[in-house]
Amino acid sequence: MKWENVDQYINSLSDDHKTKLNNLRQRILSIDPRIKEGISYNMPSFILKRVLLSFYIFKNHIGLYPHAAAIEYFKDDLKPYRTSKGAIQIPLADSLPMEVIEKIVKYNIALLAK
Repeated sequence: MKWENVDQYINSLSDDHKTKLNNLRQRILSIDPRIKEGISYNMPSFILKRVLLSFYIFKNHIGLYPHAAAIEYFKDDLKPYRTSKGAIQIPLADSLPMEVIEKIVKYNIALLAK
């Protein structure tokens, strides 16, 4: 399905996933009032001049897409999770590491939103 906006995407999910992703959404939007949300590559994304972070829910995990530089910079904080050059996988059974996600978003603001 092609998503029109973040609400449409989140509202398509189960209640427990909605809660988890709405909490993530609120946390990211509270970091900087200039952050906007939208859809990029059919994923909910947070944007400040450029995409700071995107996310998508899969069968067994939530994928976070914060750019390769952020994953490399925070590799020690991300050791508990599977990572690749551009993605972080958070198992659905785990709580989201909000403090780490907030640090990543702030890092990306400094790096990408100049």
